[in-house]
Amino acid sequence: MGKTLKSSTSNRRRFLKATGASVAALTLAGCASDDAGNGGSDSGGDSGGDSGGDSGGDTGTTTGTPEQSVDEVIIGSNHPLSGSLAATGVGMSNAIKLAAMRKNEEGGIESLDGAEVTVIEGDNQGAQELGGQVSEELLSEGAHVLTGCYSSPVTTAATQVAERQGVPFVISIAAADNILQGRDFNYVYRPQPPARRLASDYADLVPTVIRDGGGTIDTAGLFYINNSYGQAIRDSLREFLPEQNVEIVEETAIEFGASNANTQVSRLRSADPDTIIATTYVAGGVLLAQALQDQDYRPPYLTASASATFTDDDAVSDIGEFANGVLDNNYALNPTVDKTAEVRSQFLDNYDQEFSASVGMAYTAAEVIIQAVEEAGSVEPDDINEALKGLRYEDHISAMGAIEFDDQGENINALGPVNQVQDLSVRVVYPEEYAEAEPQV
Repeated sequence: MGKTLKSSTSNRRRFLKATGASVAALTLAGCASDDAGNGGSDSGGDSGGDSGGDSGGDTGTTTGTPEQSVDEVIIGSNHPLSGSLAATGVGMSNAIKLAAMRKNEEGGIESLDGAEVTVIEGDNQGAQELGGQVSEELLSEGAHVLTGCYSSPVTTAATQVAERQGVPFVISIAAADNILQGRDFNYVYRPQPPARRLASDYADLVPTVIRDGGGTIDTAGLFYINNSYGQAIRDSLREFLPEQNVEIVEETAIEFGASNANTQVSRLRSADPDTIIATTYVAGGVLLAQALQDQDYRPPYLTASASATFTDDDAVSDIGEFANGVLDNNYALNPTVDKTAEVRSQFLDNYDQEFSASVGMAYTAAEVIIQAVEEAGSVEPDDINEALKGLRYEDHISAMGAIEFDDQGENINALGPVNQVQDLSVRVVYPEEYAEAEPQV
């Protein structure tokens, strides 16, 4: 059943096939074990997705007909499988394999007479210069459609290759607005909310939660990773927070790979805001929490916008009690549907990893791809692309409405709901339609 497709042609490449129930057992040692150890704590994020037995979604009509028999549909997964982002990158790639496995257990792609879904992996190491190269390698190995990449700078490079070659690319996670906006792309799609939407949702939702709970939030300090993702959230918060009567009184950035956040926390402490808003990968948020504790300081509200740290159960556990109470708006799993628990449990059983928000969002991206292929009835890139353009996918486990894309490839129903760490567990608390717990403020 699950087997290695071919030998690696470079140190960064591994190719795995998701073909049935036994695939997880065969890939666990090679992926979850080897790669999870490479990952540091610099990632985390969001999740969602459609899967397996429930994965029919909206059936729609096919947009293309295969000219010959198709045995497999190949998804190319471009994620950091080594380096400081690997802990999450490996989980995201495993989530894509789980979506493929569940589809294959159903009988494969029905419109292609049961063609199996195969996942091949490429390791971008979280390095922007490798994003495009890995996309090219995956396409040369026969990928019909691509997904990735977690880091916004890497995704910017990876999507350029897909667009140039006319192959659909469904972003698993990458928030920077300029990945899509202003590039006039025709083959790139993003199910998750982009930075501007995430910042807008923060401004609309988090102050509401705090104020409805009797709290005060008039001032904020920003703590963000100094790359296109962090800068995009920062720029949009500058725009949207004043509209909700929240003044930014300090901004401070942390560099990728930094060893501590002591200087940044000293600046924030001097400004004394009602809330610190963190926008970081996992490691940056952990450093923030450490520095706050070292300086015996915590603002009235510790919050986050699109921060991988505070939607990652392992990171929350590492931080400990200090993480309790953090409010973070980000993409999230929908706890109100049974399928969420089913997929999360299956992922844990197969890969011995937590199904974080980032991992789940990659799962959603994979099921969007699978549904588009099902509706296209073809592995031709242009047929899959047309199916993505007309897609409306409701049978997913992300905390947002149906996934459907506008002319720029953005999901028009994307949402960044509010999560809160309660008893060292990440829970959706707002809006009420997706909430599994009451907010504690």
